[in-house]
Amino acid sequence: MVERKYIDVNVFVYWLVRHPEYGERSREWIRRIENGSRGEYITSALTLHELAVVLSGLAAATLKDPELIWAIVNAVTALPGLEIVPLEKSDHLKAVKLMKEYRLDYEDSLHLAVMLRMRVEKIVSNDTDFDRTPLKRIF
Repeated sequence: MVERKYIDVNVFVYWLVRHPEYGERSREWIRRIENGSRGEYITSALTLHELAVVLSGLAAATLKDPELIWAIVNAVTALPGLEIVPLEKSDHLKAVKLMKEYRLDYEDSLHLAVMLRMRVEKIVSNDTDFDRTPLKRIF
């Protein structure tokens, strides 16, 4: 069985904007995802939304720009080794409890809820907030 790894939104941001400090490391993770087996790397549908919000802000664009949104969504969904899982009602309910338990914001708590539901033990992220959770953070 393949060990699943959850890909946090910051990996995609650094990859797509060619971040000067984290861009190359993120590109390495993207190469692994491209060559990975289906289900080895996962993220949630929330990641696509967060990515659109962050990148539209960085580009001084809006979420009304279909070309920008298409470019973002297509870049991520085209990665053959990445599974994008939907958010479920239970994730939202669990996230509120996780916010209190691990002192996370709502978005990170939603990601954590998805990871726990999907039985993921590792997250690819440079967000140290996940160090307060039962996950092993790698980057």
